[in-house]
Amino acid sequence: MILEMIKKICLLFIFITLSNISNSSEKIDLQKQIRSFSWNKRVVLFITKGKYIHFINEVDDFFKKYKCENEIRNLEYVKIVGDEVSNYIFPDKYKNKYGIWLIGYDGQVKGHSTDISLLKNIHHLIDKMPIRKKEMIDSPEQNGKCN
Repeated sequence: MILEMIKKICLLFIFITLSNISNSSEKIDLQKQIRSFSWNKRVVLFITKGKYIHFINEVDDFFKKYKCENEIRNLEYVKIVGDEVSNYIFPDKYKNKYGIWLIGYDGQVKGHSTDISLLKNIHHLIDKMPIRKKEMIDSPEQNGKCN
């Protein structure tokens, strides 16, 4: 009786361990992840090698400093740095490429840079978009919210 119970516990342990190993090796489909934000969020996609600490810090600082401005523009920050790259399946347009991309509600790339130049102009770029212009008219109280 006890031996049978030990066998069942061992089999259960092996099953759980194997399940966890197989789940941890599943890759994230970047295109699906971006699509999950369609028509709800604009996406800032940041892909870089881990050795570019200064670049990473500048982008992170931008999202901290302009948190309010980014929120009213419905920006979602997707950051893939260093070894995290191996956790993703990349569509061709991002495969083996690094930098910052602005992706609109429609899933299309609206801007790209390999340095922080896109971030310096991103709010102005978004504010010129037709849907953003409508958002500013529909919610004028949001316009001065971050001042």
